[in-house]
Amino acid sequence: MNRLPDWEPRLADYLASVLHAPHAYGSHDCALHGANAVLAVTGVDRGAAFRGRYTTEIGAARALKKHGAGTLEATFDAQLPMIPPALAQRGDLVLAQGAIGVCVGGEAMFAGAAGLERIGRAQWTRAWRV
Repeated sequence: MNRLPDWEPRLADYLASVLHAPHAYGSHDCALHGANAVLAVTGVDRGAAFRGRYTTEIGAARALKKHGAGTLEATFDAQLPMIPPALAQRGDLVLAQGAIGVCVGGEAMFAGAAGLERIGRAQWTRAWRV
């Protein structure tokens, strides 16, 4: 998958648009946050099969089983090449505390209760190249 020539301002615009958006299943949860970042960077919508399919945590789990690879990690493993977290670069996706975030350097931005939350690289347990 190739990054668009203007991926950096597109990603910055996306992150700015959700900076204060609270976590909400089916619209701004970690899976769709990751998919939206991939869309901004590449123009490819990896979350299309999930959009509009759930509004609760239980619904999200069901959607991962029906439209994904069963779990959050397995679904992203099937969509993007896995890399060591230490090699993640801006725009790549990472996993920390069971959630998907977007690498912005030494930290990643995650969908949180009151908007995007930053989690440092030391806490990332998995990463995917976008």
